[in-house]
Amino acid sequence: WASHTDNLTTMLTMALLLISLLAASLAYEWTEKGLEWTE
Repeated sequence: WASHTDNLTTMLTMALLLISLLAASLAYEWTEKGLEWTE
């Protein structure tokens, strides 16, 4: 049971890391292209 909870926490951490990475790249592209578009 303990190992199961540990595995779940690891998966959650990995998912959060992936999401934050995706959000960061999205925000970067938005700021880069947003300056060009300004529409």
